[in-house]
Amino acid sequence: MTARVLSIVLSCIVFVSHSYGMENGTDKYIQFPRSFEQGTLRYSLGISWTLLPRAIVEEEIRQIPMVNAALRYELPSHFSVTGQFSTVYITNVLSAGVFWSYSLDNVSLAVSDEFSYWFGVANMSGFDTKAMGLLNRPAFTIGMDIDSYKITAKTEMLTVLTQHTYFGSASVARIIPEIAGIATTLTLEEDLWKSTFVSFAFRANYARPNYQVWLAFSVQDRWLFFPELQVSYIF
Repeated sequence: MTARVLSIVLSCIVFVSHSYGMENGTDKYIQFPRSFEQGTLRYSLGISWTLLPRAIVEEEIRQIPMVNAALRYELPSHFSVTGQFSTVYITNVLSAGVFWSYSLDNVSLAVSDEFSYWFGVANMSGFDTKAMGLLNRPAFTIGMDIDSYKITAKTEMLTVLTQHTYFGSASVARIIPEIAGIATTLTLEEDLWKSTFVSFAFRANYARPNYQVWLAFSVQDRWLFFPELQVSYIF
């Protein structure tokens, strides 16, 4: 039911953007795997909502939005470096990566690798805990340019390299790397209205509980599905 509702919302957004979109001579995109002018820096600012599994979190913390800032800097030979920072105060994620792209007509492909460092802090009366971890996310991306619309599909393998949780002076650690999930993201980037470039994305995570639910202290270790909806403005 949740995935169906999010799919309907995304479809409505796409329909509205199609109704009001206008072509512009300069396309701006970050996720689409096509090289742009060397030395160019592009960045975006937006919000994402992750619907966390009811099995491991309470209702009141299932849908906390995160603020996202992303950037991409174009290098020679179709290489790019990327960065992203996401925060919801108690949970923060800093990512950096590199990818190589290849384009043929309207179709573009890319292979990439990204490392993410996350940390969470919860200092409240009588409750002092924090957590941190390191993730690796190799990925394959394919994109298609249809008129002024950039449609991108990206599949990532999520690998937990290390993870530590601290309860005052006590701590629990996971130091053996392990595959923790798979994530597939479908993104639409376009000129929504008069050179206003935006990005809409739906991300399907099928993974073990990770940094998004660290504060729930769940003991569940099974793979679960949790969808994510993202909206960003591209500068």
